[in-house]
Amino acid sequence: MVKGRPVTGGRTGAAAVMALACLLVMAVPVLASGQAGAAGSPTTPTGATSSTSATSSTTTTRPGSPSQAQIDSTESQVAALVSQISYQQAVLDQADEAYNRSVVSAKATQASLQTTAASIAADRSQLDVERARLRDEAVQAYIGDSSSGAVAALFSSPTSTAQIRNLYSTISAANLAADVARINAGQRALNATQSRLLVEQQSETAQLAHESLARQKAADISAQSVTTLGQVKGILAEEVAQQAANQAMSAVGVAATAKSASVADTAAIQASQDSQVAGAVGNGSPAAASAAAAADQAAGLAATIGGSWAGPVTITGGGLPQPAGTAAVHAAMAYLGVPYVWGGMGPQGVDCSGLTALAWAAAGVPLPHSAADQYAVSHHVSMSELIPGDLLFYDFNGTGIDHVVMYVGPTVGGLPTPYGSDTVIEAAHTGTVVKFAPYWPAGLVGAARP
Repeated sequence: MVKGRPVTGGRTGAAAVMALACLLVMAVPVLASGQAGAAGSPTTPTGATSSTSATSSTTTTRPGSPSQAQIDSTESQVAALVSQISYQQAVLDQADEAYNRSVVSAKATQASLQTTAASIAADRSQLDVERARLRDEAVQAYIGDSSSGAVAALFSSPTSTAQIRNLYSTISAANLAADVARINAGQRALNATQSRLLVEQQSETAQLAHESLARQKAADISAQSVTTLGQVKGILAEEVAQQAANQAMSAVGVAATAKSASVADTAAIQASQDSQVAGAVGNGSPAAASAAAAADQAAGLAATIGGSWAGPVTITGGGLPQPAGTAAVHAAMAYLGVPYVWGGMGPQGVDCSGLTALAWAAAGVPLPHSAADQYAVSHHVSMSELIPGDLLFYDFNGTGIDHVVMYVGPTVGGLPTPYGSDTVIEAAHTGTVVKFAPYWPAGLVGAARP
């Protein structure tokens, strides 16, 4: 199975990266899990406080070097905020559901009103038709003596024209009155229904406004808590980066007083790992720069007393970019921001070899979904020959190649890259996204060109 790049070494190794992966990077998926409780009636979780108080708790500046207790406290704050946001998300989901039900009810009432109005209009139209029909029949019966039924019988032996007119008038009026009464009764019923529906519509409109206000309030509270969470995550990142920098400096002290090459090597490796953590969470902060300088210093001290740890080196590159490699780089860049997914090879998530396989496939070169197999089928090149699109392979656990990154170089499309000649693009490990990163020599096996 293809692995991501691990980080080891002390508290700033496994535990710090766990804090970073679980608390700093994975906040959005954690928030989404809060929706599972929306179906029931949520209860305020332990440790959840109002978003206002949570916000005020993050305004305290943390001077100096953070202690482990400070980091643990900040992690607890993050966990409490995540729990609080999960609860607030459940409240928001319930408000959404209530609002949606009100919308459905209001639409149903509006549809009933439209149907009732259409029925009233149809009845009125029918009344006009009936009136016209009766008028036409009366005229034809009077003029042509062609009526049937009761009208014909009454007209069978008239005594005078006046009497005929009088009888016709009586019969026509009675028939017309019956039709009018029937239709008017229907209209009165429809008017009553319309009046009732109008009252219901007014009530539902008021309820809809109430639900909309409740939903907006819940959304505002949740958004405020998410903002607070971002602030606390920033504090946690600073504290972890500073602690890593402090440990890197401690490793420098160990390397400086080491009596053997193996001790110096161990200290240099520790400093490099601490520097990697500080760089990952510090995002260009002074702590990250301090840790990088300490790692360089430890590597230099190890080399002075005969250690084998060479430390970071700058890649110079060895040739002009090639079309296939450039195409692969641009294809890999299309996945920037896509989350790392173990075994992933698609737009929803990729792992290290999934990213490089997709990128080179876009350039017309198929690669297996395995870092070790990609190294086996590619042309091996030296670090001085690197060009954009080449792949760098790592063995972090001593068990064989388990990670691969793509070399990008100092520019892409004429624009400078974040780390100059040392820039690579990678899917590092769970909890991260595809991103540019600086090349790192620890665990490097070699480079290859597909």
